[in-house]
Amino acid sequence: MRQQIQKFGRALSGMVMPNIGAFIAWGFVTALFIPSGWWPNAQMARLVDPMLTYLLPLLIAYTAGRNVAGERGGVIGAIAAMGVIVGSDIPMFIGAMVMGPLGGYTIRWFDKLTQGRIKAGFEMLVSNFSIGILGMLLAILGYWVIGGAVTGLTLLVSNGVEVVIRHGLLPLVSLLVEPSKVLFLNNALNHGIFSPIGIEQARETGQSIMFLLETNPGPGLGVLLACWFFGRGNMRQSAPGAVIIQFFGGIHEIYFPYILARPALILAPVAGSAAGLLFFSLAGAGLVAPASPGSIISVLAMAPKGQTLVVLAGVLISTAVSLLMAAPFVRRAAAAEDMPTGGVPAPQAGAPDVKAAQHFPAHIRKVVFACDAGMGSSALGATRFRKRLSDAGIGTVVGNCAADGIPADADVVVCQSVLAGRIAGSAHGAALVVIDNFLADPALDALFARLAQQDGAIHRTGGLPAGTADAQPSDAGLRRAGDAPDCMASPQPDDAAGRSPGEVLRPGNIRTGLSSEPKEAAIRRAGELLAAGGYVEPGYADAMLRREELATTYMGMGIAIPHGTSDAKKCVLHSGIVVLQYPGGVAFGDEKAYLVVGIAGVGDAHLDILARLGEVFGDEELLRRLTTEGDPQAIYEALK
Repeated sequence: MRQQIQKFGRALSGMVMPNIGAFIAWGFVTALFIPSGWWPNAQMARLVDPMLTYLLPLLIAYTAGRNVAGERGGVIGAIAAMGVIVGSDIPMFIGAMVMGPLGGYTIRWFDKLTQGRIKAGFEMLVSNFSIGILGMLLAILGYWVIGGAVTGLTLLVSNGVEVVIRHGLLPLVSLLVEPSKVLFLNNALNHGIFSPIGIEQARETGQSIMFLLETNPGPGLGVLLACWFFGRGNMRQSAPGAVIIQFFGGIHEIYFPYILARPALILAPVAGSAAGLLFFSLAGAGLVAPASPGSIISVLAMAPKGQTLVVLAGVLISTAVSLLMAAPFVRRAAAAEDMPTGGVPAPQAGAPDVKAAQHFPAHIRKVVFACDAGMGSSALGATRFRKRLSDAGIGTVVGNCAADGIPADADVVVCQSVLAGRIAGSAHGAALVVIDNFLADPALDALFARLAQQDGAIHRTGGLPAGTADAQPSDAGLRRAGDAPDCMASPQPDDAAGRSPGEVLRPGNIRTGLSSEPKEAAIRRAGELLAAGGYVEPGYADAMLRREELATTYMGMGIAIPHGTSDAKKCVLHSGIVVLQYPGGVAFGDEKAYLVVGIAGVGDAHLDILARLGEVFGDEELLRRLTTEGDPQAIYEALK
């Protein structure tokens, strides 16, 4: 159930997050030019309502439709959204979140229905008229039916919120918000519920407290400061960096693992959030527009004129209360064990004994590395682990695959913690090894030691350990350590028919000396370069960003390998790899990637390059040279 809610939250986030820049633009126009703004200007203020009524909902609908069905889905999604926009008197953000995907699914259904049935020469005619006719029908549906339903629902919820605020009960919302946030449902709450209501309230009153429910950085800051001041070991060492990322970068997810490691800590952000909301309610504070990400910079930038210090005071109150509540829990935690760094709960990533040898099968014949799509982090992790086994003379089979395609004969499945729940249901009873990093993790060391012990037992006895003689794997479809991965999908004809690794990676696919930028920009740049090379459809970049939200694609050693989600394989035309070099690095959480390797895979044609990357990781001098080498041809020669 939680995974389904998280998936829904990612879908909502995928509609809104690409358009945050437009929300910020509207927020600045509102904060600056309305009559109560910083620099009132009647002419410039005329921009506010059209941006709110038309621009933002249409962008959301277009993005939502494109996420479902590419450019055609985006166009029909925007057409469909016009019905709910014109048919309502309130901003139709929720309506756009309904009509955008509906348009995308409708045109995708039509394209599937007519595939192979359109006569040659009529393709463009059918393509354009299908969008026009279906879009018109959806717009009419939105005008007469969906717009009214969404309006009624929005007004009902908005009135309910006003009653809660009027009776001083808004702080109780913290009991829902903070636990939901640490379960990574923050995007579903913020973009699916709070922002649409807040925008309607801001339209009428110029500001809304709804924009401060989820984005207030104070509660999380208090937890991190408590870990910094009263923790020890990893807890104390990781907290200062996390403070900067959370408070100034607005990445609240950085403090979630600290709470998941000690669930009782959730009381601290709940109390901090409630204290902040109580203060905001009494002071009549709010923001003029959504603050995203939830950075103190974004929050203060969206504060109305004259309320900057009030908003800042509320954030500091939240921080202080959260810090005081968290301190005793952190002291007790420090006395027992350190908290994890990074982004995983301690029960999954911090205790090697959970994954120790006694929890493995009596004999391990096949190890599978799994990730969301099965073509990026898992492939690279499998390649590196396979080489490690090969160097030690251990012949255990190692492969990689997608999270939803675990082979039935796998004895051990290796995955990142964020996918553990999803993979456990499809692992066919295989032992699960949950890790932080596909390249270097204590759990991988434990698995290696178990395989080495097993291999030694086999050599000593001249065969399999007792009781496993009849359980030998078939050779069909399996490869030994040192061979290519075995769990990838069968290659499609265009990859099987002569596309060489040299075509998968070309010198023109390599960019060097790039200036540092946010990881989202770097991932989108990689996706656009893949699209420009003819490897993928344009929408693949959005799937790469969604994959990064699911679990980081940072692999360690200064390398990140962003790639699309498993459902984006339909966007892949040919296998391809692009390499972006950032001498100053790109921040992936607490780590920096100096080489960002974008991947799109059909079959296994791209895995030779990934195998080569695995070899490069073992040569620190070569890896260092590749992060500063200015000649793309030299990088190409090293990786081809």
